[in-house]
Amino acid sequence: MPTDPRPLTISTVPADSLTVGRFLESAREPLGLRVLAGREGLRRTILEPVLHRPGLALTGFYDYFAWRQMQLFGRSELAYLRTLEADCRHDRWEALLRRDVPCIILCAADKEPLDGDLLAVADRMGIPVLATRQRSFAVFRAGSLILHELTSPRASVHGTLVDVRGVGVLLEGPPGIGKSETALGLVRHGCSLIADDVTRLWVDAHGALWGAAPAHLRGFMEIRGLGLLHIPTLFGISAVRPESRLDLIVSLRRCGPDDDVDRVGSDVKTSEVLGQPVQRLVIPVAAGRDFVNVVETAAATYKMRSSGMDAASVLDEQLVAHYQTVEQNHE
Repeated sequence: MPTDPRPLTISTVPADSLTVGRFLESAREPLGLRVLAGREGLRRTILEPVLHRPGLALTGFYDYFAWRQMQLFGRSELAYLRTLEADCRHDRWEALLRRDVPCIILCAADKEPLDGDLLAVADRMGIPVLATRQRSFAVFRAGSLILHELTSPRASVHGTLVDVRGVGVLLEGPPGIGKSETALGLVRHGCSLIADDVTRLWVDAHGALWGAAPAHLRGFMEIRGLGLLHIPTLFGISAVRPESRLDLIVSLRRCGPDDDVDRVGSDVKTSEVLGQPVQRLVIPVAAGRDFVNVVETAAATYKMRSSGMDAASVLDEQLVAHYQTVEQNHE
């Protein structure tokens, strides 16, 4: 697919340093995390956003130990430590925490007795100890996804994101061209508003682009002449969603008579957003056009193309076959 020569205006959002507290805020609900000790260390920085099983470090072997990473303890690590004498176990905890690890996460905490030595040493050194009832494999999988989302590239774009029948459509264009008005019409047709005017974008662990509104703007829309609208109050809670994938960019443009506009739809363009290609359509703005229906049809066309059906290609094949038949009949 050719790349659109007019790039989308994107402002990169600087990444904040990842602290244990930020991870806890994002993972508290999905992982059921709670703080057992070392609460003063929640501002500690996670230098490498990875979950690490300490393994050989518990035996005293610290060559190549990943001390920059969060240390994940499952039932096997805790069972091994219980086989040690109390003094030896205390020394192992001391040796581990002296490596300045960001924090410790204890899994299956409802099935394993808490180690008072660990909590005492962690409180003294200011290293957070977090606990969850979930098994270590589940924490490793979900926690890794959370860490990726917290550290993935992020950007902000001037545009309105709407979920149109399961297709995330970003409406972009110059100010006053009708992005919000088009989005309002889509919401009235049963679509869901994600973000108006400012859309935050990021890439998930699977390479998919996602968008959401800044927290303080979620659910609000500005319409010139009407002012600010609270969409959930006007149209119900289903009229908004917290986030959506970004599948399609629809650029609203004022085009002159001499501008080159694709009339067939065979020239599918893409724009690169945070390193990911996204299909992009340029819709000429003109008086009397029903942009709500145009955008809904654009989303349906995207779905059709994604399933392997391209109307322009089908028409081209039918025309070629027709003219070949005509030529054969004249021979």
